[in-house]
This record gives sequence, structure tokens and C-alpha cells, in this order.
Amino acid sequence: MLRLKPLQDIVLVQSADPVNYFTMLRSTSKLNRAFCIQHDVRYLCLHGVLRGYHPWHACYNRIITLKEMLDTGYKGWYLHLDSDAYVFDIHYDLRSYLAGAAEHSFIFTHGATKALWDVNDGVFFANCAHPHTRIVAERWLAMLKGIKPEKLLKAEKWYQTPCDQQMLHTVLRNDPELAGSLRHEHPRFMNGPGSSFVRQILRSFERDPELRLAKIQLEVERALQRQKLASDDVTSVYYGVARALDLPIPKDLAEVQAATADRAGLLDFLERSVAEARAAMAAAPPATAPAPAAAPEPAVAAPVAPPAAG
Repeated sequence: MLRLKPLQDIVLVQSADPVNYFTMLRSTSKLNRAFCIQHDVRYLCLHGVLRGYHPWHACYNRIITLKEMLDTGYKGWYLHLDSDAYVFDIHYDLRSYLAGAAEHSFIFTHGATKALWDVNDGVFFANCAHPHTRIVAERWLAMLKGIKPEKLLKAEKWYQTPCDQQMLHTVLRNDPELAGSLRHEHPRFMNGPGSSFVRQILRSFERDPELRLAKIQLEVERALQRQKLASDDVTSVYYGVARALDLPIPKDLAEVQAATADRAGLLDFLERSVAEARAAMAAAPPATAPAPAAAPEPAVAAPVAPPAAG
């Protein structure tokens, strides 16, 4: 992705496939982008699959982008956030925190166990100035490249080939020295649904994908409002409301601009939209009930053949 070394000392990267997690990434990116702009952090947001064929193969993107970042000669911090993760507190002084972690290669939270190698890579911070970070990245990428394309093609579902986290566990488990340079944070700080800095709504917390997306969208919008961040997608809301109510999209751009220029214009648009939608519903002919199914024809007895002559 990057061919030149970033000037910023922190880079935050998110990626997701353009099929299953497109909408989720669009939601969480609002807070993450706001944090990056406020703190002069380079933000990269990718929709796509860099190596593989199926949507879930986007999980491998983090391996590739980390290695490419290192290949530019970058010595700052690389932050990875999954599409279901977002910066909850955009005012947090991340640079002061990272300054106290210079002796560590990566910062993770633990996985299912407290083993040093058992980490959750849905949110992690990589210290690109640490020698172990490059070793981990190189071995991680080598494992990914070791999966033949034809095997990836057949792996339509999770775990039909090793996922990113499984391969990372192998890299760390095989070299205790690499695992020893990690820092393990508590979910109260990151990687949890109630974390103070970076929150993540994992599949393990909500198995229903639609409900999980809805919860993330709600929490992101509440966090944006709580931190008094201006909305930069009012026009998208305007079009979305019109389409949801089956109202015509204006041909005149000036009409759209007037409706989204301020609160008064937006309220006027909403009031008119509700009135028009209610009028259209009232004028619509009532739905006709389906015709009852025809009664089955009565069964007719088959004719009885006369007895044969004796």
C-alpha cells in the first residue's frame, strides 16, 4: 500500500472485505479518522482482499500492510484495528502511552489463555523500531505465502486454512524470545466492548451479525455525539431518508444544499418528508387479501367393471 515512509510517528490501519464488513468499517472509521486528524496520525483504510479470493481472506491484509510498512524503513508505531474496533476516547494522549512502551515489540491483549504467545490480533500496536517486530512480520508473511493459491481458492470458509491469528500464534509459540518482548494490556484499556481507549465488539460477544453491526453503529454514533464531533455525512443522511421513504431525490443540487445547510433546513426537510410519505401511504390502494384457495374437487369413485360372464 505505502511506497514511501510516512512522516507521522504513528500510523493507524483498518481494512475489511468489501462484502461482509463494508458497512461496519464505514461506521467505525468515523471515530478512527477523527482521532487521526486530531492527533496527526496517518490513517489508512482499505476495502479489499490483498491476498486470497474470498471475503474472509481480508484478515491477511494486516500481515501484508505491516511488512510493507517496515519495508519503507518506518520506525514509528503501526496500529491495527479490525473493522469492528474503534477509538472510543479520541482525546487520549496515545503518544505519552507509547513512549513508555519503547522496549516492547508489540502490544496485544491476551487470547483465551495467559500464555505469552496467546494474543488477540484484532487490535494491536507494533513498534516498528524494535528488532523483534521485523522478525515476527517476516515469519508471519512467510507462513501466509506458504499457503498455495489453489488451497486459498478452496478455502471459502474460516479455518479451512489457518487464519492470521493462528499463524501469529505459531510464530510466537515457536520462539519464546519473540513472545517475551510483547506487552500484554488489559481489556479495560483496549480490545474489549467497554475499553477506555480502543473498543472492539467481537463475534464472541454477539453472534448475530446484523445485531452486532447495529450495536457497533449505535455505540459509534453515541461516542461521536458525546465527544461533540460534527457530523460530516448529513448529505448522506438526507439521501438515505429520501430513499428509505421512497421519495424522489431532488434534481436541483441547490435544494439539497439548502436542506442540509443548518438545523433549520434539515428539520424542514424531515417535516416535509414525513408529511409526503404519510400522504403517499394514505393514497395508496389498500392491499388486497390473497384469494382463498379453491376447494378441492370431490373425489369420484372409479366405475366398477361388470362381472365376467360364466
